[in-house]
Amino acid sequence: MENILIIGAGDFQLPLVQRASRSYNVLLAAPVISDAFKPYIKDSLLIDVRDKESILEFARAHSVCGVITDQTDIAVRSVAYVAEKMGLPGIGYETGCLFTDKSLMRERMAQLGIKLLPHRTVSSLDQALAYYEEIGGSVIIKPLDTQGSRGVQVCRSADELKAKYAEAARWSSNRNVLIERFATGREFLVEGLAVDYEFRNLCIGDTLYFDLPDAFAAKSRIFPTVADDPLRQRVLDLNTRIIKGFGLKQGITHSEFIMDGDDIYLIETAARGGGVFISSDLIHLSCGLDTEGFLLDIASGKQKGLPEILPQQCVCGYLAFYVPDGKILRVSGVGEVQALPYVHRNQLDKLKAGTENKEGHTDKTSRIALIISAPDRVTFAQRAARVREMLQVDTETPDGIKPLIWE
Repeated sequence: MENILIIGAGDFQLPLVQRASRSYNVLLAAPVISDAFKPYIKDSLLIDVRDKESILEFARAHSVCGVITDQTDIAVRSVAYVAEKMGLPGIGYETGCLFTDKSLMRERMAQLGIKLLPHRTVSSLDQALAYYEEIGGSVIIKPLDTQGSRGVQVCRSADELKAKYAEAARWSSNRNVLIERFATGREFLVEGLAVDYEFRNLCIGDTLYFDLPDAFAAKSRIFPTVADDPLRQRVLDLNTRIIKGFGLKQGITHSEFIMDGDDIYLIETAARGGGVFISSDLIHLSCGLDTEGFLLDIASGKQKGLPEILPQQCVCGYLAFYVPDGKILRVSGVGEVQALPYVHRNQLDKLKAGTENKEGHTDKTSRIALIISAPDRVTFAQRAARVREMLQVDTETPDGIKPLIWE
């Protein structure tokens, strides 16, 4: 079998690795590789996924036929770089940078004539404060190229900006920060795919957030959206305009949008599938696409033309929760929930009595999630409520025994 390189080994890369192992010798590059991956890989490189030169050397040594990642931003540039240097199918390193830098995204959208929220890229707290004085109100500060919402924070005053700026800068590779007017309207996500510069939207969903201070993460994302057809089409048309304008040659895309009044703005777009099993599971449940097979065929040059896409097949989405900081005392219902016919891929095996949780809940990376499906939104809500009722976890915290955080 041919060798294929996958970059990244978090929970959300496991479906791609498992699928690839059926047809290829899988090589894996990541800083940490858990035991869950080991039955599926031939060789590995323990490395920071941003170390593109070392990964290139590894790929060349093994004569890989393709390089790919999914559901993670920080590996996209390295994937694009290795593919470009080895003459393999890819999106090009410049495009990889465009899709992973929030400042470059906004520069390109301005060139395309797409309306943007007021924003500025700054390299110091003084510059951020000066811009805040210009626009006032509530702003959001973002590292330019992180993932999992690390360092993303809302600031409602100059004092808050002073207190939070360093954390945002810490997560940016060049220490620069995007400061942008904070919008609080309705949010959408759109999954799409491209083959030889031809683009197609796959599915559009709604985003619902945790009601937690400084927890910038979705508690649920549900397909399809309940928006009416005209609004839905406006979002889809904007996504098409952005992806085509960015010049994406191939792959899966994940875009997030927010409304401010009647206007729709891009939050960010990515040249990879959505995380929390959106790419591996929710796209397939929505429109029937074998996402991992598509990604592997794209990486190895076997995909010729756009694949067949079905109409929306069901209502599906993920439910996410946080475990309070502390020691888990009791866990019940995990096996029962996993056995439900409408519960699909999940991370519930992470819930074990005796586990100490110190990750907090300020970004997406410490959430635990599961995928559920239903024939309609009413049934989806009923099934989500049943899961929450069945899954019981008690955690001992400094403030007493606490349940899971779902809201």
